[in-house]
Amino acid sequence: MIRNYLRSALRNIKRHPFISFINIFGLTVGLTCCLLILAYIINERSYDKFNKNSNDIYRVTRTFYTAPGVENLHLSSVAPPFGPLLQTAFSDIKKITRVLPTGTTALKYKDKLFNEKGAAFADENFFTFFNVPIVKGDSKRGLSDPYSIMLSEAMAKKYFGDEDPLNKGIRLDNNGHDFKVTGVYQSFPANSHMHPEILMSFNTLKDNAIYGEKGLQGDFGNNSFYTFLLFPKDYNVARVSGQLPDFLDKYVHLQGMPGNLKTHQVTKLSLQKLTDIHLRSHLDDEYEENGDINRVYIFSAIALFILLIACINYMNLSTARSVLRAKEIGIRKVIGAERKEIITQFLSESVLITFMALVLAAILTAIVIPFVNNMSAQHLSIQGLLQRNVLLPILLLPFFIGIISGIYPAVFMSSFLPVKVLKGIVKAGGDAYRLGWYHICIATVY
Repeated sequence: MIRNYLRSALRNIKRHPFISFINIFGLTVGLTCCLLILAYIINERSYDKFNKNSNDIYRVTRTFYTAPGVENLHLSSVAPPFGPLLQTAFSDIKKITRVLPTGTTALKYKDKLFNEKGAAFADENFFTFFNVPIVKGDSKRGLSDPYSIMLSEAMAKKYFGDEDPLNKGIRLDNNGHDFKVTGVYQSFPANSHMHPEILMSFNTLKDNAIYGEKGLQGDFGNNSFYTFLLFPKDYNVARVSGQLPDFLDKYVHLQGMPGNLKTHQVTKLSLQKLTDIHLRSHLDDEYEENGDINRVYIFSAIALFILLIACINYMNLSTARSVLRAKEIGIRKVIGAERKEIITQFLSESVLITFMALVLAAILTAIVIPFVNNMSAQHLSIQGLLQRNVLLPILLLPFFIGIISGIYPAVFMSSFLPVKVLKGIVKAGGDAYRLGWYHICIATVY
């Protein structure tokens, strides 16, 4: 039965190629826009999820108050002692890691001098938090020794060309210290909230000439250190968050604080999920510029609106050309076709047209995405649409759109009365229309 419906639908498409082209073209354009927006939404929501433990990693943020309850500043980085102190105070925290961006950093190799903006100091366990593939070297030992440095593939190529960079020396030009290259890693994915291209050992900061161990242990004023905590899988982080005020009162004593105020009334620590940083964090010192969840909601609404317009356009065109198929419907009813069979036939045709439009839309999306990326500086990929949890709903889309957009024309056309139709009068919903060249021309134009 389904095969007969599809055969009839294909025959009708061939019989009216111009009208079918308009229907398919309208749906293709609408679906292409929707697929592009969907690729954007998937990309925005994928940030930092490439990390193995992304759901269990949290960033520590710090808020300052000018008066109790009056927020003055909310930073996404904190002072260096907070990480080790939190791990000491809360035994459930598995690991901590810290990252200190260095701003513009002058680096020198032989006679080459570069000013780099993507350099940072990082704890030796950095790569257990952020799962970036290591090309050369050891991810566990690469940042353990002071004055060791790891480069992204792009940086290694920039400094050393085709030479093997391991064990080569790079000088930090502003203080004359030499760093030994201990590893090369792939650049961070585009969907990461940070993209350090040069990582220097955090243990280097213990040198008094650079920062000093005393400052790392007791300086609560320099809030430049991005600090990340790793919790056990599915851990109730609210338990730790609720104890942070008491933690501050116990471990942190700020100079110049009025004697009647406790530390947690002057400053506050919060825990922010890693995967929430890109879309839901707009603090005063973000590592890089983030996206916005409201933008995702707006584009989602736009996609649904475009899809709705495409469906309405299809309904209008199908209804307008109904007079061209009135006699076909009348004859089918005369030979015994029931109304539900006619409705099923038209819905099958609608689903088939929508499926053809979806195939064309997928091809067009793959062609257009590179141009969209060039114009918008985005990193959209057709691969995001091929994920199992995304691809299945897309493949079911023709059935949903086909039924929604085809149900009214199907019900409308199946209501034609055979006697009136064969006499040249279309009767539906109590209104009669004389079949003639005028109506056929109008239907053809639509």
